[in-house]
Amino acid sequence: MWPYSEKVLKTLKYAYQPGLNAIELNAPEADLLSIIGASKIPLSHYAGPASMIEVDFPPGEVVSGEYDPGSDTLFEVCAGQLFELGEKDQVDIIFAAGNEDREQLIKAYMEALQNPEMIYKNSVKHYEDLQNNMLSITTPDENFNKGYAWAVAATDRFFVETPGLGTSLVAGYNGTDRGWDGGHKVNGRPGYAWYFGRDAVWSAFAVLDYGDYEGVKDILNMFIKYQDLNGKIFHELSTSGFVHYDASDATPLFIILAGRYLIYSGDREYIRSIWPAIEKAIQYCESTDTDGDGLIENTNVGHGWVEGGHLFGSHTSLYLASCWAEALINASFIEKDKHFSEQLVFRINFRERRMQVQEMIKRDFYNPTTQFMYQGLYKDGSYHMEQSILPSIPMYFKYLNVENTKHMLKTYASHEYSSDWGVRMASIHNPKYHPRGYHSGAVWPLYTGWVALAEYNNRPLQGFSHIMSNLNNYRDFSLGYTEEVLNGEKYLPSGVCPHQCWSETMVLQPIIEGLLGLKPSGYSHKLEFSPNVPFSWNYIKVMNIKTGSNSVNWGMRKESGKTTYTFTGFEENEEFLFSPLFMPGTAIRKVLVNGEETGYDTLLEDQGMQLRVCWGNDANPEIIVMHQGGISLIPPIEKPEKGEQSHGIRIIDASWENNIYTIETEGAAGMQYELEVISNFGAPKSIDGATFTHEGNRLYLEVSFPAVNREYRRKTITLSF
Repeated sequence: MWPYSEKVLKTLKYAYQPGLNAIELNAPEADLLSIIGASKIPLSHYAGPASMIEVDFPPGEVVSGEYDPGSDTLFEVCAGQLFELGEKDQVDIIFAAGNEDREQLIKAYMEALQNPEMIYKNSVKHYEDLQNNMLSITTPDENFNKGYAWAVAATDRFFVETPGLGTSLVAGYNGTDRGWDGGHKVNGRPGYAWYFGRDAVWSAFAVLDYGDYEGVKDILNMFIKYQDLNGKIFHELSTSGFVHYDASDATPLFIILAGRYLIYSGDREYIRSIWPAIEKAIQYCESTDTDGDGLIENTNVGHGWVEGGHLFGSHTSLYLASCWAEALINASFIEKDKHFSEQLVFRINFRERRMQVQEMIKRDFYNPTTQFMYQGLYKDGSYHMEQSILPSIPMYFKYLNVENTKHMLKTYASHEYSSDWGVRMASIHNPKYHPRGYHSGAVWPLYTGWVALAEYNNRPLQGFSHIMSNLNNYRDFSLGYTEEVLNGEKYLPSGVCPHQCWSETMVLQPIIEGLLGLKPSGYSHKLEFSPNVPFSWNYIKVMNIKTGSNSVNWGMRKESGKTTYTFTGFEENEEFLFSPLFMPGTAIRKVLVNGEETGYDTLLEDQGMQLRVCWGNDANPEIIVMHQGGISLIPPIEKPEKGEQSHGIRIIDASWENNIYTIETEGAAGMQYELEVISNFGAPKSIDGATFTHEGNRLYLEVSFPAVNREYRRKTITLSF
């Protein structure tokens, strides 16, 4: 297996085993054994050096042999079996492989051969248990429901146990190729099917969100097992045991994951047991600050997040500085826990340091001229001027002033960055833009998810559009799975893996943390819940919201002028903070908790009004909100065809002020679009920038863009009431 060359093995043995109906392949120097057979006796079979076999039946049978390649250019054995099947016959093909005891491998093969239905039933049970025990969502949108459920199942498939190494998430799956674009003669790279540091952490955030705490503990254990002596966390660990440490972000990300695991699960004893590894990771990060400015560094440490290209080269990148600030706040949380006070050796004021780094990010990395963040800081104190979507990371962590994010988020929503199927890393106006460049123009579901997480701080319309760009990918290319990378110009795959781990998890994380607004804490027995449910959904049901060992269920039902929320599963000692979002312009008439009127607060946001509900000690309340008015655009969801270029409408902004609803749009030249608006105010007195029809509480806007030379143009629509 990659990265070893074909020269590692000297001999391949092969033989047909009649008692197993199988061909056995053996590499004795490495104790590697494969058995490939079937539930029927073959009419004929063959095996031999691949260069000597013509795969046309009926071949001459080879009972056994030994292959020393000598001067042969291909070191491969080819094997096959021929079966005669009637119209209703069935045959099971069994593959078993290992590097341990031969008798145990034969036993596993025979168990599969004698009872293949049990393998199927075990698989069904696994995914039924996953569906029943992890966070699940039911909405009026069947496509959303199916896409979410697929993403949970597809994420779970990345947990791989390698004997002798451990269990963690691998990064991506593909058929083995001959090295990088055919670079190896024989053995191939299995997509990205080995263990990555940064990939596993970003993916583990979603795994925490949907409630698989044991899986996250496996990931942490793998990091600790292969932590370098200096405290650094690995970047890549192949399933063949090759490990290297050439990334700067894996170590602070490990600290973040450990802190989040403690917050979500409340598992103090486990975090206490791994504190020495966390402390070593903190010490390592601190040691990379060679100039004493409080920022950890990329120089002589590693890449993070970009490995090369026009975005590479910072002494400290904005992304790395943001990860360090978040690592410090999680280290502060762990340190303050009373269980650790007696064993702390290495002490710094984590919270104070985090505030220092956060202030540097807000003050020093912001360019008021361009209203964008700098890409990074150079060693001479100057700034890396390139623009990208990476400022979405400090936005997600809430390190930036809301006013300073508006221009960037509007730009990300525009055709400059957003295609009909997701978000590019770099602007199409960048001179180094290339639609297939990993960091210079391709669309990664990862980037789209990062931007969606940033948008859900105060721009849920754009956040939902980007969620659906990722979610809808499951239908088109890999039959249920999410691609690693898509072309920046045409809706086509452009990466190595048709099934990528953090692509799957970036379907989930913006849904759970953004759309549902969940912030569970099993540590403090608290659930912060700020749902940003699309205003067009009249119900939602969410099961298995995990807070520590507890599991909570939530439902919403919406009627005219009335929204009802129900909860089950809360324990009496749990604190609950509930802040649902309503359409802008909504007036709250009253709030009832279990039939009794209660107090509430409201907070106006750019695209809605947040209601903050207060109540007494009722563990599982029914909350009824009586309201009137409200208006909102329903975010358009693009559904491109394979190979198409982007031509969908972009929603740059939407706002309600002084009885005027303003929608800032961007459309392709010569195109006409229909937008749907929920209006509980009836028809507008006047409209500018579009025409409309009115049905019930829906307005259907027709907006046209003139056919001029520019690919996309801006148009503002105003509805006056």
